[in-house]
Amino acid sequence: MDSTAASTSDGQTKQKPKTTPIGGCDNIEEFTKKGLTEIMVATKCANAFPQGASRDLYCAYPTFGRVIDEQSHRILGLISHVLKRENVKGNIQKRQPDEQFEMLLECNDALFERLQTNLDELAGIKKPPQTIVVESRISASASSGKGAGSWNLKNNEASPTLAARLITAKNIARPQVKFQIPVDNSADKPFTPRIKEKPNSLKPLAILPEYDDAGNIVSYLHPYEFELLKFEVPNSLLKPRKPETPKDLDSTEFLYVDSKAKLMQALHELRKVPEMAIDVEHHSYRTFLGITCLVQISTRTKDYIFDALELREEMHVLNEVFTNPKIVKILHGADSDVEWLQRDLCLYLVNMFDTHQAAKALNFARLSLSYLLKHYCDKDIDKTFQLADWRIRPLPAELIAYARQDTRSLIYIYERLTNDLLDASNQKPQLLRSIYQCSTEICKKRYQKPLITADSHMDIYRKSKRLFDNRQLYALGEIFKWRDNMARQEDESYGYVLPNHMMLQISESLPREMQGILACCNPIPPLVRQHLHALHQIILKAREQPLVKPILPTEATNRVVNTNANDYNNKLHCPHDLTAAEEFRDDLPTLIRFDREQGLQISNELSHLPIAIVKPVLSVFDTPENSEEDEATYRRRQTEKKKLLLPYTRYMTVLPMIEQEKREEAARLEAENKKRQLCPEAPVMMPVKVEDKAAEEDMYSMPIKAMLKRKYEESVAKKTAANDEASHAKRIKCESDRHDSDNDSNTANDDNLKFVNLPPTKKELKQHKQKLKRPADTSAIVIDDDEDEEKPTVSRSQNQNNSGQKPHQSAVNKKFKNKNKKQKFNASNKSQQSSDKPIQTNYDYQKVDFKKFQGGAQKAKGTELKAQFHPKGNANKAQNKKFNKLFTFSNVKNNKK
Repeated sequence: MDSTAASTSDGQTKQKPKTTPIGGCDNIEEFTKKGLTEIMVATKCANAFPQGASRDLYCAYPTFGRVIDEQSHRILGLISHVLKRENVKGNIQKRQPDEQFEMLLECNDALFERLQTNLDELAGIKKPPQTIVVESRISASASSGKGAGSWNLKNNEASPTLAARLITAKNIARPQVKFQIPVDNSADKPFTPRIKEKPNSLKPLAILPEYDDAGNIVSYLHPYEFELLKFEVPNSLLKPRKPETPKDLDSTEFLYVDSKAKLMQALHELRKVPEMAIDVEHHSYRTFLGITCLVQISTRTKDYIFDALELREEMHVLNEVFTNPKIVKILHGADSDVEWLQRDLCLYLVNMFDTHQAAKALNFARLSLSYLLKHYCDKDIDKTFQLADWRIRPLPAELIAYARQDTRSLIYIYERLTNDLLDASNQKPQLLRSIYQCSTEICKKRYQKPLITADSHMDIYRKSKRLFDNRQLYALGEIFKWRDNMARQEDESYGYVLPNHMMLQISESLPREMQGILACCNPIPPLVRQHLHALHQIILKAREQPLVKPILPTEATNRVVNTNANDYNNKLHCPHDLTAAEEFRDDLPTLIRFDREQGLQISNELSHLPIAIVKPVLSVFDTPENSEEDEATYRRRQTEKKKLLLPYTRYMTVLPMIEQEKREEAARLEAENKKRQLCPEAPVMMPVKVEDKAAEEDMYSMPIKAMLKRKYEESVAKKTAANDEASHAKRIKCESDRHDSDNDSNTANDDNLKFVNLPPTKKELKQHKQKLKRPADTSAIVIDDDEDEEKPTVSRSQNQNNSGQKPHQSAVNKKFKNKNKKQKFNASNKSQQSSDKPIQTNYDYQKVDFKKFQGGAQKAKGTELKAQFHPKGNANKAQNKKFNKLFTFSNVKNNKK
């Protein structure tokens, strides 16, 4: 028997499997020996080449230099192919000798490391890495402490405490490395749809860009925007449904799709269903944009879980069913799912029903999927795996069960919601159609890359409620930019590079040393430790900034330094309001449990408790005991309640008093108005004789010059009579002296002016002849406005006519004739001035009744001059000059001198 055969116990021979030749050798040992021999020969040949001064001598020959250059380029080309195969970056042919040597060392290290790993695996020393699942549980009772009330203790004993379960693995390989199309995290390029085919299209595929004002591409249009605009809800979907209770997970067929063959099988089966429930599991901690890890699809009879990490480039074939308007796609809260499917898997949706929008239209207390499962299916869903790391491969059985239960009952919930929407609208499809329209608008959403601006870090600063100066704000902005660049470059999330609370702590502290930066982080992020020098330079530059006023005082007053303090005084703060919470506990026991089929039921756990309490727990609502003191207090309170009056009754009681006060006030005001006087009462005018009136009218009929002369004479006579009345003896003596001085002039006081007689004019002579025909007694009583008393006046013509009479006798007669009248007039004035009423000088002319004036309009007196007596026009200037020459005034004392 030859060496290729081997004997067995039953006498049969078994041929050894033939190995394929490797490099012309039958086995690996021969290939290795041959390779080492060639390496030794190549090394000897390389060492045989001339070196140093001898090399320079040989290079002087052109043939030697040409051969050396050709072989050098050939060897560098072979090395370049090896480096590219080993993913060593750089072109060795364009580098300097030192850099070429470093690239060779890097390549050799990678080769030897891989060689050592393979040898260890062949020897059985090292096994292939396996995913080690790590699970952490955080008990709610341990974290929050003992409850405050007895009901909390009872609930904790009756129902198990909820715990947050964090599932991850120690050695998860980054799935981004296996992606055929690298992830583009750059901020300058917008997201570009990668769809190549467009099934169920009404318009050919066209990826059209949108430009801004500067001509830069901002985004791209939705590939199925036209189909979504033309979509009309089929009438069959607007009718009542017959809900079918979903099967359990154990009795439902399940298919895990992680290969292209299984993908095509699932696609063939999904083409036949009228509706399907879809959900997406996403990971965002160890990637910048996020990764879609799983896609769950459930029908009435089967569940599918698609490995989106393994089939990332082949999942686009599901557009055949996802964009089919005849198949209803049911999702819950599809706002984010629609964007994730577009970004990672090139999947779009047409004809979708969002149960979240339906629950909002029905005004449910909660809008989460767990609440809908509790409300319609009476199931308690376990949400502790919501924070699991969905990159783990292979998936644990617990995670698979959790992923299936999200979509298993979603079709049943969709049918129940459809019936409830029709019942809420009286079997009319308007409300149900509006839900489909809202869902269609969600399908039109387009994914946009996260972008930052110069003020993006201010959002984190405002939420922190801290007070930063300009140095701290500068550091915060620069660290935020550094974190964004590092996250995009390393394809990590912001939380992995540097969490927000650590970034705020570093910006607030501004440590001088590098160790101070590490002290602000616990635990220290790996990228912070690697790039500690760059962060330290940012802090030092921030400390060099000039210190200025950080924020406005109005903004500073609204900030609170303590971030952990809760504003319990705020009216908007309510510890029992759980509307903002994403998840809440639905497993708390209640007295009444609602079931749509059986109606209201009392919980068995709490059936022993009394439904109605006979006596209230609070003493405020308890009736007083039958004691003497309590009974008396009760009666007194009842009596006080009876005395209380209604507001209208109180108003009617007080109304007479208000009216009486109004009447008194009106009487008081009327009395004050009566006391008010515009001016003192006018003096009582003495009756004037008919002769005096005729003389007065005759004076006004005289020419202007004659009347003025007469007025002057009358004024001189008034003053003379006043002086005579003051001292009778003196007046007689003055009159005798005047006659003795040959009638020089009319006597007056030392301070009076002297009148010089002039020759009469023709008009004066004519008027004098007319006056001679009248009675001799033509004296007129004139009320002087300045003196406010009656005085006898004698005209110039009368003085001339009566020149033959004794002037003393005539003056005395006239003085005693008018003396009684003067005394009566003064007596009346004194009686008025002696009144108790004060004379008012300030008057309110708006409240004057001008009809009460005594006398009304009267004729102008002798002392009143008309406007024509003093004209301002230029035409009467000559007449005025002639008129002024008629009178000449001189001082008596000067004349005597």
